[in-house]
Amino acid sequence: MQERDFPEIGRWVSIFDRLMKMYYDRGLSGYEIGWGQQFYVEYLQEHPGATSQEMAERFRVDKATLTKIIKKLTEVGYIRVSGDEQDRRVKHLYPTDKAVPAARRIRQIHQDFYETVSQGMAPEELEAVEQALRHMSDNINQKVWHRMEVHHGK
Repeated sequence: MQERDFPEIGRWVSIFDRLMKMYYDRGLSGYEIGWGQQFYVEYLQEHPGATSQEMAERFRVDKATLTKIIKKLTEVGYIRVSGDEQDRRVKHLYPTDKAVPAARRIRQIHQDFYETVSQGMAPEELEAVEQALRHMSDNINQKVWHRMEVHHGK
């Protein structure tokens, strides 16, 4: 196997990440949210009543980060938090009517962004890129979360 140089992969991932954030932030500028919150608004539109634990696992974020996101989305009126009837420690999250236009806009930005980044690429290429990114994310996720669990005594 030919030896690869990480800085090239890291540089391109960083550039892509930065450009994608800018694209979404501009597209969502009129909705009081940005790149960091859009995933959660969309997820709750599709999964009303999801718990914060479900969302932390889905998006691979720690509880502190998720708490900040929930606070922001509650403050702008996009979600409401409701306690579980059987277990008071569990909180269910629901989108509000105010979140509906934002969720529509998010879906439109997804479609526009995908059309832009996939121009000139064959479906097989796109599938290979997605599989490679998923595999690399899973690899690093195992290392990162394992270290966090060891560090926090879990």
